[in-house]
This record gives sequence, structure tokens and C-alpha cells, in this order.
Amino acid sequence: MSWTGIIDYLQNFRTDQLVQQLQDRGIDNLTTNPWFLGGILALILITYFMGWRAIAGFISGIGGFILVVSLAISKGTGMAGLSGGGLWILVGGGVVVIFLFIYILFIKTE
Repeated sequence: MSWTGIIDYLQNFRTDQLVQQLQDRGIDNLTTNPWFLGGILALILITYFMGWRAIAGFISGIGGFILVVSLAISKGTGMAGLSGGGLWILVGGGVVVIFLFIYILFIKTE
């Protein structure tokens, strides 16, 4: 493996390349997919009621992050998407996901 091969591989991780790959894979449709939403909700509820609070918090954090990215991709990111509210969805959704994660893991005790 040469340096040019490594540089070419790392070009796939540029922000515009990542956003394009996410759009190509259809991640923007996850917010309306009932199988995804139901599956994440079922996993969170099962792990929470079994007493696995850390795993429930982890799954809710990952699921929330995926939903926030999905919403941001569907609204559009970049300079054109900033005026359409894509940035506010990303920031606001991130804050909600982090708050839920902290609440499940550290604040809520029984």
C-alpha cells in the first residue's frame, strides 16, 4: 500500500463525500420507516424493563443520533440547508439525544 492509496482511501471521509454516501444509501428515509422506529423503540423498552439501564441508554443514544442525522440529511445540510433549518435540527436533536442519554444513565434511579 502506497501513500497515494492511503490518501485516496482517506478522500472517502471528506464531509461532502460522507453526506453523498448517506444520501445514496437512503438514510433520509429512516424517520418515516416504521420498522426502524419500532425496532429501536422495542430494543430500548426491552432493555430498560430488563434492568439494563446502561444498554438502554446506549441504544437510545445511537438510535437518536441516527434519527438526527437522518433528519439533517433529509432537510439538507451545507450552506443551502442552513437556511432551511438543517442546522437547527442537527443541534437541537443532538441536545435532546444527549439529555435523554444522561437522564437514563445517571439521573433516573429506582
